Amino acid sequence: MHIVIDPQDPSPKFRQLMTQIQRQIVAGTLKPGQKLTSVRKLAAELNINPMTISRCYQNMEELGWLERKRGVGMLVARDGLNARMEDRFGFIEPSLKSLLMDAREVGYSKSEVMALVMQYWEEE
Repeated sequence: MHIVIDPQDPSPKFRQLMTQIQRQIVAGTLKPGQKLTSVRKLAAELNINPMTISRCYQNMEELGWLERKRGVGMLVARDGLNARMEDRFGFIEPSLKSLLMDAREVGYSKSEVMALVMQYWEEE
């Protein structure tokens, strides 16, 4: 599990953590049943309060992304993965809408935007 907390990001640390874990789940980087880093270890790695990690894990458990297994720790939930996979578009939709609105405002055509997207996609 690779998490980076951006101190310049105005969103709360637990939200940054939650979003990154969710993205790794829908991308398949974190697999159903996979154990997450312990609260204490992750807090030490990120140099943040363990309660922040605990709050994130608890919130994600309540939302069905994670499950707690006594004696093991927090795992990526095995059930409901298909529903969470449908949430993938939600991660890029706001940025995509903003990009399209900006492109229209400055006069880009649909084909020009598509060409730019393809260009940057290939560069990555």
